[in-house]
Amino acid sequence: MNTFKKAPIATLVTWGALVLGVLVVLQGSGVLHGSAARWADAAAGALQLILTAYARQHVTPVVDPRDNLGRELVPAALIPPADPRAQRFGNS
Repeated sequence: MNTFKKAPIATLVTWGALVLGVLVVLQGSGVLHGSAARWADAAAGALQLILTAYARQHVTPVVDPRDNLGRELVPAALIPPADPRAQRFGNS
């Protein structure tokens, strides 16, 4: 199951928290310190920015939702039913 497709923001937050937790443990225990700690922090920050940008491209916004082609998404209840005569003539 692809959790990123079902809940991209929750997955992003979970991974970000996991990376932050690992960095806190490594730096707090002294395994990672000095410039290595700064590089690890910078890499974690960059990864978070990249994942956020990726998630933003794959999430339908609540305000002014659009499909991949830029067409406005509307609730199915607001779409008028097709004219049955147009369908009959279109199939002949």
